[in-house]
Amino acid sequence: MSKVHIQNLGMIITNNCNMNCKHCLRGKSCNKNMSKDVIEATLNQFIAIGNLCLCGGEPTLALDVIEEIFTYMIHNKIIVDQISMTINGTIYSLEFLKLLDSISLHSPNCRIILEISYDIYHQKELERLNMWETYLENIRKYSQSKYFYQLNRLTNGLKLFREGNAENLSPNLTVELKPIDIVVTYIGKSSKFDRNGLCNIGPFMAVNPYGIITEDNASIEHQQSLYNYGNVFNDTFEEVALERGRIIKPKQWNRETGKIIKKYITYNK
Repeated sequence: MSKVHIQNLGMIITNNCNMNCKHCLRGKSCNKNMSKDVIEATLNQFIAIGNLCLCGGEPTLALDVIEEIFTYMIHNKIIVDQISMTINGTIYSLEFLKLLDSISLHSPNCRIILEISYDIYHQKELERLNMWETYLENIRKYSQSKYFYQLNRLTNGLKLFREGNAENLSPNLTVELKPIDIVVTYIGKSSKFDRNGLCNIGPFMAVNPYGIITEDNASIEHQQSLYNYGNVFNDTFEEVALERGRIIKPKQWNRETGKIIKKYITYNK
């Protein structure tokens, strides 16, 4: 199996969450974390990752999974330009920050971006759980970390995908999820198209705790059915990308992935 470069890889490391927000795309929380076998079968396919997005559920409830991912990356010398994650802010964990320190130490050129969800849906759920003051204090403490980037707010006018709990929101606030387009190119030593060269996939693919290659913004239920494109134990990201997407020339690849991302973000306005 030839290894590939992917522009953005989403690893949904857990379906477990300590909140039940009304807009949550995942839907009802379940106690399922990504296993070591799924981690290895996923990361073993890549030589380089532009942005590695560690998703949930709530990532701080799966610190052992994060540790396994970082350990595998370090031991196998996978090049990762950026690691990003969004947490709900209800848990302040020094162990979590130490894990970020560990990957930062071993991969000093890797940028780490930590965001905390901050929107009306989280606020209402925090108030229901009587955790608002704890949440604000945790924001204060996390904001002192060098990894803290910003509060993750919902963009005005941007509708939510009609997935998970968001299926119960007003239809005026949601839109049906459309699978993200995929483009593939191959680059040889001359930086020109060469089918025997390095495979580059973009802009985004995701894997869930069960090892299913899927849509990152789909519900847990739909990842198992509607958006089940294969499994890392039987299929490669390259195979799935070629089946779902199209091949383009290297000089078009970055421009095309940028267009896809812009379209995907804005089509639901």
